[in-house]
Amino acid sequence: MEKIKCLILEDEKPAQGVLKNYIGDVPYLELISVHANPLDAMEMLQSKSVDLIFLDINLPKISGLNFLKSLNDPPEVIITTAYSEYALEGFELNVADYLLKPISFERFLKAVSSLKTGTQQGEKPEEVTQVAAEAHSFTFEKADNVIYKIDYQAIRYIESDRDYIRLFMDERKLMFRQSLKYWEEILPERNFVRVHKSYILNIAQITRIVGNRVYLGEDVIPIGRSYKDDFIEKIEDCN
Repeated sequence: MEKIKCLILEDEKPAQGVLKNYIGDVPYLELISVHANPLDAMEMLQSKSVDLIFLDINLPKISGLNFLKSLNDPPEVIITTAYSEYALEGFELNVADYLLKPISFERFLKAVSSLKTGTQQGEKPEEVTQVAAEAHSFTFEKADNVIYKIDYQAIRYIESDRDYIRLFMDERKLMFRQSLKYWEEILPERNFVRVHKSYILNIAQITRIVGNRVYLGEDVIPIGRSYKDDFIEKIEDCN
C-alpha cells in the first residue's frame, strides 16, 4: 500500500513530538523528515518527494505562510498553529486543513483521512480511520494557560453554558472556552451520546433511565425531545 509521505515543519519540540506520534499511529502515513528551519525544509523538498506538509505559521526567519507562497509546486499542506486569525489566508492558499493547537488525535485524523492518496485500493477510508482512532483514548485541551490531558473514559458528562463547557470527570471538574459541538466531534461516537442541547454523556456511566431523565449515579441529566429517538436507538445498539 502506497503511503502518504509527510514532512513536519515546526520549531517547537513538544509540537513536533505530538505530530510524530500521531503520524506513527496512522497506518497510511509515513514520516519522511522533521524540520525547525524553513530553509532546511526547502532544501529537503528539492531533493525528495513529499505528499503532505504539516506547517507551523510562526517560524524563524520566514513565516509558514510566506514559506508556502515561495513553493512553486507545493504538496498538500495542513497548517498547525495556536492562532486562528490566519485561517482565512491559509484557505486562500488552498491548504488541505487548519489545525489549532493543542491538536487532538481525532481532529488530526479528520484532517488526514480526507487525503486518500495513501488508502489501499479496496480498503474503505472509514475502516482505516476506525483502526487508527482506537490507538488514542485521550486528548490534550488548554484552559488558563494550562494544558490538561483528558482521558475520554474518565468523562462522566459534559455540560454547555453559553461559550463555555463544564467537563465532569471521575475525580475533578474542568471548564473550557469551547462549544459542545467541538466535543461531539472529537469524542468516540460509540462511547458518547448527546441527549440534550446542553449535555453529552458517557454511555458507560449510565445507571438507569427513567422517563425523560438519565441517571449517572446521583447525577440527573434531562433528555431533550429532539434527541430522545437517537439516544434510545443508541442504547438499544449496546445490547
